[in-house]
Amino acid sequence: MIACENNRCRITGAVTVDSVGGLLRELQPELAKGIDTLDFSAVEIADSAALALVFSAMRQTRQAGRTLACTGLPASFIILAELYGVSELLPA
Repeated sequence: MIACENNRCRITGAVTVDSVGGLLRELQPELAKGIDTLDFSAVEIADSAALALVFSAMRQTRQAGRTLACTGLPASFIILAELYGVSELLPA
């Protein structure tokens, strides 16, 4: 689930292969409105699909000439990014 306020969207629950498609569809119009921060502090579980969510959001904001920040990334998410060798690409 995604709840957005001002320029921030808070993602809650699971960000997994099963949920990422719906989350992306929900997030895309919010990014088009100017969201610049994704808050993952309420994510309970994340798998490698979470990386796809972040990189898709980064691509959309970059195409609009903006940058994206991510906060509250779970430790498991950081570990996955390190395993895939993409941790340096994650927005701070």
